[in-house]
Amino acid sequence: MPCLLYCVTQPGPEVKVAAGVCEAATVSREMLGVRLYWSEIGDPEKCLGSAEVLKQSAIQFHQVLREILNATTPIPFRFPTFLENEGVLETHLSSEQELYREALGRVQDSFQYEIIATFSEQQDTDFSKPVSGREYLQRRQQAGARVAAVEEKLKKVTSDSVREWRGRQDRKTHRWFALVPRDHRDRFLAALRTAGGSEGVRLRLSGPWPPSEFIASRAERG
Repeated sequence: MPCLLYCVTQPGPEVKVAAGVCEAATVSREMLGVRLYWSEIGDPEKCLGSAEVLKQSAIQFHQVLREILNATTPIPFRFPTFLENEGVLETHLSSEQELYREALGRVQDSFQYEIIATFSEQQDTDFSKPVSGREYLQRRQQAGARVAAVEEKLKKVTSDSVREWRGRQDRKTHRWFALVPRDHRDRFLAALRTAGGSEGVRLRLSGPWPPSEFIASRAERG
């Protein structure tokens, strides 16, 4: 029967999850130095066959991850990752087993939080309108300075509660990802409240999430 993969965690007691995608049972097993979670889905088309059911299945998938995250730190698979049956699970896992073990050791007992910065000036900018090279460089410099100022403030107020930061620039926003130890969660949230606002910048916090941004793929490792 096809298996939908959820995540791997450190080996240890199984986290009991009420139900998985398409209300299927969520099962797990220790193998190759990690614990793997999955559900057997008799009819994958029933869970993925339309935009509506795919959306609902994605919600259920992330709910499974959140329940596991309440107890331990998972490294999720990309949704949806299906294997043909339970018999090939270990073979599939073996190709990345070193990555999973190393990553789980590095992010152990941590959450990921995401902070999205929206800059009012960039929201009003028409990026489809042609500009000169000089104006383009000026925009880049101004945007870089704004991002650097916000990043400096965030890192300063949370210096004793974040294990690692990563950032990513999108077209009109900038995203920061904070790797926060589980026992520093309250300290991190309290520290953010002391940061105060920045003119022309709106920050939105979400999480906690599994620390996906802190896991390198095989391609990224080279």
